[in-house]
Amino acid sequence: MLSLIGLGLGSKGYVTEEAWRAMRGSSVVYLDAYTSFVEEELMDEMRREVGDRLVIADRSTLEDRARELIVRASTEDVAVAVPGDPLIATTHSALIVEACRFRVPWRVIHGVSILSAAISRSGLSPYKFGRTVTLPRGADGETLRGVWRVIAVNAALGLHTMVLLDTAGGGLTAAEAAEMLLESGARSNLDEALRDPSVVYCARVGMRGERVGAVKLSSLRELDLPSPPHVLMIPAELGPGEREFLREVLRAESEPKSVKSQTHVRAFSYLSKTKVAMKRLEVVIDSASVRRAIEIAQDYVADAENFLRSGREEDSLVAISYAEGILDALRLLGAVRFEW
Repeated sequence: MLSLIGLGLGSKGYVTEEAWRAMRGSSVVYLDAYTSFVEEELMDEMRREVGDRLVIADRSTLEDRARELIVRASTEDVAVAVPGDPLIATTHSALIVEACRFRVPWRVIHGVSILSAAISRSGLSPYKFGRTVTLPRGADGETLRGVWRVIAVNAALGLHTMVLLDTAGGGLTAAEAAEMLLESGARSNLDEALRDPSVVYCARVGMRGERVGAVKLSSLRELDLPSPPHVLMIPAELGPGEREFLREVLRAESEPKSVKSQTHVRAFSYLSKTKVAMKRLEVVIDSASVRRAIEIAQDYVADAENFLRSGREEDSLVAISYAEGILDALRLLGAVRFEW
């Protein structure tokens, strides 16, 4: 049998009894030593409990030689111990796929993941997170622009962004990540609210020396945080409970600024332009049908304003487009005069 075992947040206290029981009963325990951190205290406890059945596994063991591991699991109890939850990393999902191909029984023993723990510790609502992104050490310009694109799209939708920092080579620090992002952001066409956004930082969540707080991205460079793992979160619009938590618990320097989506910007621009044109509109053919057409255009303008206020940006854009179309038709027919 293949057992995928979650070790939680990398410290001894987060390993469940079920996880210990599964490791003690396995013929061999492969410890994933490359996707996240394991504290030395937990490593020592695993050596005591598992003995020489513990194998420190690198990427090659769990990826390139995955089939060998599955073949062994067809006749023995093989465990793969993973910091966090074992199915969060694609590598370990692939092990289950391979087990199914070879008809090898498998099970999962879940552990606490940084994805849930960091969100919980931040005070931000888990229902308001968008796409998660990873910032690797030595990221090139395109990778950094990709990170900013994810943050910008999430923010425009009112969603927070979790930025997972590379754990290789001792781990990427929050300060290093801030320097990389600020340098890239200065060369990008970002919304003004994102040029130096508010950030929630989580350092060593669930481990000794845990630190969590909220500052501006630029202020991260000056903080003296404990060693990685570090995680960053870029908050978007805050609910009342989130706002209080960041202010009272995390001592946030400031609240996140609202980021407008491109659809919102376009709808607002077209709406403003149309309202100005209608104020200056001169009726040339004063007939009932012309007056009715102008009234319909005015109704569409009012609808566009209401849609924009209620967050229905696409509907606002459609409504103002209808109004513009009616006005342009009237102008082409010579019934009215105005300038866009």
